[in-house]
Amino acid sequence: MNNRLRICFTAILGILFWACTQSSGLDIDEPDATSGASIPAEENGEGTASAGKTLIVFFSRAGENWQVGVVERGNTAIMVDYIIEATGADVFEIVPDVAYPESYDETLTIATNEKNRAARPKFKGNVENIGQYDNIFIGGPVWWAEPPMILHTFCEAYPELKDKTLIPFGTHGGSGVGSYKRMLQKYYPQAKYLESLGISGSSVRNEDARTNVANWIKKLGLDKK
Repeated sequence: MNNRLRICFTAILGILFWACTQSSGLDIDEPDATSGASIPAEENGEGTASAGKTLIVFFSRAGENWQVGVVERGNTAIMVDYIIEATGADVFEIVPDVAYPESYDETLTIATNEKNRAARPKFKGNVENIGQYDNIFIGGPVWWAEPPMILHTFCEAYPELKDKTLIPFGTHGGSGVGSYKRMLQKYYPQAKYLESLGISGSSVRNEDARTNVANWIKKLGLDKK
């Protein structure tokens, strides 16, 4: 094969690879360990919420966050503020017994170790009378393309969520929040699931993010009447 044909053949292969990755929606970004990059709502749910009370369960980490800097309020906590604004729902924050360091690099090391050991970090408090809620948002950041291990701790503590309507959400670094639904389905395969929403940690403080959350809540049928 001469040089001209070799160059043409290489170019065609490159175009075909690009087309395949675009059509399949392949996420080729390296997911970060603490926050994320913008991705719109995932169409992974059906219908609208059940009639009844709504609860938001979330974990969030302040301190140094990827692409954001040092913040007093974590990325997911900001998203939760928008959800509360739109729904007026009750809230339970998953607060670790042992707080993560402010340093991003130190947290990265700890989170990696927890994932490798399948650790179950303990959290403070408990949800009072969780049976009174019909619709439950469950979310947090995406670390290594998956929910932090403390979310597994929470799910294992509340098997009664199997009969609820669950709405996954969170902030991420490019990998989306589909891993939240996959995790929840392992614990609660019989639960009803609604459309989730993922927002990048780097854009969650923008006004567009608040608008996206409000539109999502309205679509779910959980907006204030």
